[in-house]
Amino acid sequence: MTAKGKGRVFVFDDDADSLSSVAAALRRDGFEVFPFADPREGLARLSAEGGDVVVTDLRMPGLTGLDVLRHVTKSHPGVPVVVLTAYGTVEGAVEAVRSGASDFLLKPVEIPRLRAAVFRAAKERAMQREIDRLREEVGSPTGVEGIVGASRAMEEVLQKVRLVAPTRMNVLITGESGTGKELVARAIHRLSPRRDRSFLPLNCAAIPEALLESELFGYEKGAFTGATGDRPGKLESAEGGTLFLDEVGDVSPGIQAKLLRAIEQKEVMRVGGSQVLRVDVRILAATNRDLKARVEENAFREDLFYRLNVFGIVVPPLRDRREDIPRLCEHFLGRIAQENGMPPKVLSPAALRAMLAFRWPGNVRQLRNALETATLVSQGDAIEPGDLPPEVTHAVLPPTASGPIPLPPSRTLTEIERDAIRDALGKTGGNKTHAAKLLGIGVRTLHRKVKEYGIG
Repeated sequence: MTAKGKGRVFVFDDDADSLSSVAAALRRDGFEVFPFADPREGLARLSAEGGDVVVTDLRMPGLTGLDVLRHVTKSHPGVPVVVLTAYGTVEGAVEAVRSGASDFLLKPVEIPRLRAAVFRAAKERAMQREIDRLREEVGSPTGVEGIVGASRAMEEVLQKVRLVAPTRMNVLITGESGTGKELVARAIHRLSPRRDRSFLPLNCAAIPEALLESELFGYEKGAFTGATGDRPGKLESAEGGTLFLDEVGDVSPGIQAKLLRAIEQKEVMRVGGSQVLRVDVRILAATNRDLKARVEENAFREDLFYRLNVFGIVVPPLRDRREDIPRLCEHFLGRIAQENGMPPKVLSPAALRAMLAFRWPGNVRQLRNALETATLVSQGDAIEPGDLPPEVTHAVLPPTASGPIPLPPSRTLTEIERDAIRDALGKTGGNKTHAAKLLGIGVRTLHRKVKEYGIG
């Protein structure tokens, strides 16, 4: 459900009178309605902005209602589809239901029946979203969607996420490439009052400067060669939601000035247009550059920097939170197995030793890629060092006063972590400060894990 109404409903019908009457009836009931005579245009808008319910005519030229239904079921699982038709054949109804239709109504549509069907579909959608949100939060090791880690460094990140998420503040997320800055941005959005509206990511470094302006602000028909119609930009499309500007440090000075105006005035003007459009969008930005240094070099506007950096979050590199590596490995191995329809594999103690030793210059993204490769080449249930990429297995653990901690064979990564803590405490005579140094983790983290594993 949206903050503006009871839900976002997309209506597809090539009959102009039917389209108009259905849209008007649903708007009177408080729904935000997006009517389209061409379902292709409607599906593109649905993909860009998201929605709660789709109402579609069954027989339309070019793209049928069943085509729409199958597309929505595949690309937007969980979005219910109500099918309308003037041809009340049993075959059509059966095929629509088999393809996943939420309801099937005959035209001319009885408005009370339509309202009941859409209300029911929107309620089911809202309930499913809440169930998914709770499942994600409960299933995550940290209670924040998608972010895995219990190190002191990640605890500080998660504390900041929970603190800033309910506010309207713009947030600047900094960190090396591959540390998970977009995951942090998505977590902020999911924990914010805007969670039911769009989260639109835009990689500023991946789009040529000539196209970035139209991507951000949109354009009017005839604004340039190839502009055959009006198109809203990301700032418009994210209305009421969140726009994530990845690699914002790469934005050119000209676009920086326009972006600053959009943030300060909360309004945009499309390329080639003359109408000022009001927008309500929260900006989350990320960069792996030192923006303060770029400000000093006059490569980035100081006023824009402070507009974006109302609240800052630094995501630590993986080498500074090695204690999270076992949990990350367990998490990714489970995800990789699920995505490929196979039983999850485990890391052998020797393979985990290699993972802990490597510095991971590509951070969490590189770690996942290494596990995907190892899962593919591994012949058994356990991943051995030889299954890992060569650069990982050639790493050597940094020397310590007592030497590296041997990790005894164990069935799961959790048991390996528990046994490593026991072994470190044994080597140090129970001195938790020395044991934490030996393990390369913080003393507070060690105390928590001792309590968690019930280690005497």
